[in-house]
Amino acid sequence: MTHDMARGKRIREAISRGKFRKVHALAVELNVSVAAVSRWQNGGHTSLESACALARLLDVSLDWLLLGRGAIEAHKNSTISATELLWVMALRERSAAAQSDLIGPLEYIPREHSLS
Repeated sequence: MTHDMARGKRIREAISRGKFRKVHALAVELNVSVAAVSRWQNGGHTSLESACALARLLDVSLDWLLLGRGAIEAHKNSTISATELLWVMALRERSAAAQSDLIGPLEYIPREHSLS
């Protein structure tokens, strides 16, 4: 992966939120050098394997960590409830126009919390 300062910032944020207070402890857990972790924090190259291990260890979304897409904890909200499944199945049976008509009013209902 190429040099990416924004990715480095996300890595620093994930580390600061995690259970590892020392970079050395994180490096030991990942079986990499402290210099490698420092390089990642500064936006330097990381392999996909290391990025996956880092995301798993720090319990953050890989998509967020690498690309900045979604939320840091997006991976934790991947299950769908029975009610949501019923809605999805019902929408699939409707035309695109009907789907749009059904989804439109949802924009006017206040959200209880943000999923972003």
